[in-house]
Amino acid sequence: MSTRETTRVRHATRQKRHPVLTALILAFAGLLGFVIVFSQTVIQGVEARIETHNVSPLLGDDRPPPALPPDDSAKGRALNILLMGSDDRSGENAAIGGKEAGQRNDTTIIMHISADRQRVELLSIPRDTMVRLAQCERSDGSIQKSYFGMFNEAFANGGKFGSKSDAAACTIRTVESLTGIRIDHWAIIDFVGFQRMVDAVGGVPMCIPAPVYDKYSGLNLEAGPQVLDGVQALQYARARHGTGFSGSDLDRIDRQQVLLKNLARKVIGAQVLFNPRDLFSFMSAVAESMTMDETLGDIDGYSVGLGLSLRNLDTKAGIIMGTAPVRGYAPNPNRLEFAPAAAQVFAAMANDQPIAPHLDKYSSSPANDPEAFEPSATGGSGSSEGGSSSAPVPPRETEEDILAGCTH
Repeated sequence: MSTRETTRVRHATRQKRHPVLTALILAFAGLLGFVIVFSQTVIQGVEARIETHNVSPLLGDDRPPPALPPDDSAKGRALNILLMGSDDRSGENAAIGGKEAGQRNDTTIIMHISADRQRVELLSIPRDTMVRLAQCERSDGSIQKSYFGMFNEAFANGGKFGSKSDAAACTIRTVESLTGIRIDHWAIIDFVGFQRMVDAVGGVPMCIPAPVYDKYSGLNLEAGPQVLDGVQALQYARARHGTGFSGSDLDRIDRQQVLLKNLARKVIGAQVLFNPRDLFSFMSAVAESMTMDETLGDIDGYSVGLGLSLRNLDTKAGIIMGTAPVRGYAPNPNRLEFAPAAAQVFAAMANDQPIAPHLDKYSSSPANDPEAFEPSATGGSGSSEGGSSSAPVPPRETEEDILAGCTH
């Protein structure tokens, strides 16, 4: 067999429990839905902190068709939101990530919200995947021609001159051309935003399976249970080199998912999402370093309805997470390429069909979270009855509960 044929295929994975996605969705819905709790003055204060841009003029006319227009802008239509973690090294981020020029995105996730609001799917695209990058136009009129390269270069190409909206537009163009999925909204969060989010809840509890050391970032952790502050959590999420790290982007994605899972459990356990004062503090920390499209950034005019439409989502059966099916790239062992199964996953999402049937049922579990990739027993199809009459309230957990299974 050829090297390509014998290379292990890394497919998307499903989870039995979905605390990572639950946190993303609940936190997102919390930000979108805070009009229920706060006065109009407070809403405007948070909304003013979100940077928004309109990239529609840069995307051209040759895009996948949108879903049929809904009767209500906040429901009745499938939505795809592109979430991007920015590796921008300018301004306050330079103190965290270094002074290297340019913008990159270490993390790219397509969040699909089904038309019936009974299913939310988050699909990660590994940054090292070799793809055909789409031609895109920047706001200054300059054109980035199409070429074959790493997926995350799309963001860097768009943001070449410092524009976040251009970076988003070029990434959207590439995602749409690769997947056939229409991107309706987008959001970017940078280093500072992630760090502040962790610090706003007093750190994230983690079970570190083995000692880790990264001379580039200064991360130095012993094995065992501990609570990481914002800087440590960011270093741990981004690390690829040094003691305790394999250098694989897929391993880093696994590590990020575990970290976000535990952050979610911390947020939910502390009832942050159900306490107006804590919710405001938490989401304000995120909003200060978040950039999104103008429609999504219109909290009380659009996004509140979207958040409210998810309030009855079954967080166990209705939430699916995964990584786009990829395999080793024969010309370069440090790169990846989409596996044939990726086309089925993309087509399902583009047509608002469940992606779960197209995902691998099993995957090796990350060493620091034995429950992270258990197979789903539900199939992820959501409740056929449209959910309960009230939003489910997640159970409370303490840091001790989260770290109870840590044996290192």
